[in-house]
Amino acid sequence: MGKHTTIYIALLSTIGLILFNSPVQGQLSPFDPDLAYEASFIHEEVAVFTDRSLYMVNEQIQFRADYFLEGLPENRPWSKVLYVELVSPAGTSLVREKYELKGAYFSGQFPIPVTVLTGNYFLKCYTRWMRNRGPENFSYTPLKIINPFEREVAGHSNGRKNGNSVRMQILTRGLLECNISDSAVEMGEELEAGFSIPYKSHFTQMSCCVSVVPVHSIDTVHGQLILSDQHETEDSFKVNYLPDLYGSSLSGTVTRKAQDQGPNPFTRVHFSVLGDHPDYFATISDGHGRFAVTIPGLTGMQELYVAPESEVEGGVEVRIDQDFDASTPPLAAEHFSLSGKEQEVATRMAIQMQIAEAFRIDKSNKTSEESLEPVPFYGYSVHTTKMDDYITLPTLEEVFINMVPDVFVQKRKNRTALKIVSENRTTGMYDPLVLIDYIPVFDIETLVATSPKKILRIDVIKNVYIKGDMNYGGIISIISRKGDMAGIDLPSDSYFFDYQALKKGDPAAERQAVPGDRIPDTRNTLLWIPNLVLEKQTTSSVTFKAPEITGEYVVLVRGMVGSREVQTAFARFIVK
Repeated sequence: MGKHTTIYIALLSTIGLILFNSPVQGQLSPFDPDLAYEASFIHEEVAVFTDRSLYMVNEQIQFRADYFLEGLPENRPWSKVLYVELVSPAGTSLVREKYELKGAYFSGQFPIPVTVLTGNYFLKCYTRWMRNRGPENFSYTPLKIINPFEREVAGHSNGRKNGNSVRMQILTRGLLECNISDSAVEMGEELEAGFSIPYKSHFTQMSCCVSVVPVHSIDTVHGQLILSDQHETEDSFKVNYLPDLYGSSLSGTVTRKAQDQGPNPFTRVHFSVLGDHPDYFATISDGHGRFAVTIPGLTGMQELYVAPESEVEGGVEVRIDQDFDASTPPLAAEHFSLSGKEQEVATRMAIQMQIAEAFRIDKSNKTSEESLEPVPFYGYSVHTTKMDDYITLPTLEEVFINMVPDVFVQKRKNRTALKIVSENRTTGMYDPLVLIDYIPVFDIETLVATSPKKILRIDVIKNVYIKGDMNYGGIISIISRKGDMAGIDLPSDSYFFDYQALKKGDPAAERQAVPGDRIPDTRNTLLWIPNLVLEKQTTSSVTFKAPEITGEYVVLVRGMVGSREVQTAFARFIVK
């Protein structure tokens, strides 16, 4: 690791924007343009393998991703989220998912919706940090997708053509071996495949993936697209995105609405996660108005609320960065066509897919636990006041004065505030976090004038509450009866937005029908092993069942050597 990289990492660690910490006025920020040179020494690449090259709609693309990082020590945390998109020939993103990276290797499943038209597509993979270098550095895996329910074929690349810098990755043979127990078997018969690293190989261990699929449903010669001869200029690398160090994150800019609409530095920005698992977090923008914050533990689509806390005349605006890369891929899909052999295989696969859908077991119903009242992010409160346990008072101010212990209304210089009295003297050093339906409230004057008839309960935590680097003098959490914030108007600078968090567990695996006496074998991928570790001069064997459809099949093993070279070997067999 060079001196420049060390400088940037020290800065990122010190300020810790991505660790929920808050920048301090006068300190540098990882977003500072002057630091782009130091940051440019940190380089990432992603190599992707899919179980097949030819798919049907309603199927899952099973994939393996190898993650390579240069410019940092081996165990240094950096990108922990992989962004995956299915991109159309015209460059439109049709499906988007985020997956948690837990090391240098990752495997997952990516869905193909039934609405996708027949055509050529790309599986586009990247990290948040890779976006700083632009789409030329992403991973693009070409795929053919068939929709047997639609006659229409997806449009092409709007006249765009691949430049000389785009080439197909070549799968190199010779340093891996693959053998099959029998080259011709009966339907349903068990087979054994063996994989090894021969003595002549220069490496002693390799992590590989194994596919057993119909011949002509996978390319045994080429891998993903390589965009070579891309020369990075001095101005081409800019730190617009910090890495997802500890889970999915979001970033953005706080700007002034009035005056020059320039950035508004050192503004506290509040976020609330709504729904079944409510949460709250906050951050402060840096000297350029930029901010970044991690949102760990969330999965699926979430509804978030954002509110800046600022006294700037005219107000401020929070601009959230687009979560996924919106640029057009620097490549073009060829006109869609299938060879005669591919058409035969596609026909069989389309039938298999439709039979699989008929026998699919749906386990997507919610359990009774998911219908229970959500647990607040702060856990169980120290004290809860339920409005139904007391007589009705005219305002919440009267409730706090007479019913809620250790909370009092403070009025100074035409400013109304709530304070918590605690045995912990440190609590009084900070303002409490005041929430209604888990949304922060800044206008305490309006809050305390609200009718208690609209309120279900009030939770109070009387100790210092630390969220990231934010310190609060306790929490006052008010829950309305109808979940409508008791009619209190939201600040004009705030808004709700949808946020896509990490992909949930693979529901397709839970719904897959198990072949048996009454359930047909509908596998289009007979076997997919995303991570098979091979040792030199040691044969690793796997067994699998031949399909119930005749035809020719291939056993393909692939493994990375460095960040660019792919070693492969394959064997074929016939099902009679």
